[in-house]
Amino acid sequence: MDNQKMKFFTIGDLAEKAGVSVRTLQYYDKTNLLKPVLSEGGRRMYTRDDIFKLQQILFFKSCGFSLGQIRERILKFKSASDLEDAFVEQRDILSGQIENLNNIAKILDSVICETRKGKEISLDKLMAIMYLMRQESPYAFMLSYFGSEQLKNISERFQKTDSQDKSKVIIENTKELLAELNLLYPKGADPASREGQELAKRWWEMVTNFTDGDLGLLKTLVSAGMDIRNWPDETNDFREAIERFLGPALRIYLGGENINLLELGG
Repeated sequence: MDNQKMKFFTIGDLAEKAGVSVRTLQYYDKTNLLKPVLSEGGRRMYTRDDIFKLQQILFFKSCGFSLGQIRERILKFKSASDLEDAFVEQRDILSGQIENLNNIAKILDSVICETRKGKEISLDKLMAIMYLMRQESPYAFMLSYFGSEQLKNISERFQKTDSQDKSKVIIENTKELLAELNLLYPKGADPASREGQELAKRWWEMVTNFTDGDLGLLKTLVSAGMDIRNWPDETNDFREAIERFLGPALRIYLGGENINLLELGG
């Protein structure tokens, strides 16, 4: 182990073993992302720890992280546990990507099913699907409930620079609220409790933020929510929690706001 720690690699050796170009390593050196040590003769030399850093750089780069993001994520190796932490993080990132790819495959399955039934897939729907794929939206299946004009309006909103940030926030909020829902429901929380009503309030604010005053779009979303028994299998992880906890919590909250869901969904 001591011999391994003392071993040095020239820039050419490391480039060959890691499968990267010398120019790439020179660029990482120039940007202070991966700095070699200088030998007494002035040659750039890389240590064992530098190889671990390069592995992290190449991994995060393959996952689409910017160099700035990579710089913040690189771990310093002081012990075996540090190396374990680095690999655990990489495994978790890959697991998330696998889950996202599975979700995209399910979305495509639903589109394929529609085409087999002779339904026309509009350009606007394809644009909306692609956007939601990029954002990893857990509600992408809801697109099937929207009409052509609604999809066109949604697609146009997504393309606007100021709306792109807004829609990203909505999708991130959806994920956060689903995570909170999946914590409250298993522990038997009461929909009428403070936690349940706070969740319902935030959920409704997210819905109204997305619909942006479009009553027709709001009615479509409410109708889709009431059709929960026909939601696709990929919603099984949170469907029961929505039906038995969030639904009742929303009805209580909206009742206090004098909003009738049945009228909106009718």
